[in-house]
Amino acid sequence: MEATQNGGSHEKPKCGGKKHQGEGFCAKPAGWGTNHAGAGKCRLHGGSTKQGVRRGQIELAAKAMATYGSPVDIDPVEALLGEVHRTAGHVAWLQSRIEALTSDELIWGKTETVDKTATEYPGTDTTEQAVPHAWLKLYQQERSHLVSVCKTAIAAGIEARRVKLAEDQGSLMVEVIRGILGDLRLSVEQQALVADVVPRRLRMVA
Repeated sequence: MEATQNGGSHEKPKCGGKKHQGEGFCAKPAGWGTNHAGAGKCRLHGGSTKQGVRRGQIELAAKAMATYGSPVDIDPVEALLGEVHRTAGHVAWLQSRIEALTSDELIWGKTETVDKTATEYPGTDTTEQAVPHAWLKLYQQERSHLVSVCKTAIAAGIEARRVKLAEDQGSLMVEVIRGILGDLRLSVEQQALVADVVPRRLRMVA
């Protein structure tokens, strides 16, 4: 029997293994004394065994997925188009931020701030110089990324259409050949030559 791993939304997970002596459950941090700290049982309650390590690693992976995002089943074309739209939104938002800046703010800004509290003359030293504003840098980066994903999307669309066209043409060719051979009412000997003659002729025009 195990205790609840998380006692609250802000409480770090505990081992929760049943104590070897006395009643209650282990309150040591999950994974204490193991290489999977933060998940699973502690070293004293089987966390270092093969099964304990495996369980701890699985729990850590689940936590990482919950934080950074679980796998999503998505069509590559939809993912690519989604990135185009998302990046276009970033560019538009950054443009609005830049439009709110003055011309001086675009090319002149603070680059360093030093607090001098333990000196003879305490205060704050600020260094400013001609540098592009952070919003402008991000705007330029997102614009470049937008151009890149648009190129990729266009190329992917063209290649997809080419593949689809080739597949359609291939299917049509197969149906035409089948119809021709059916209409000719070939003999058994002639039908035996089809497997050799037809592919060879098609390769000549490929």
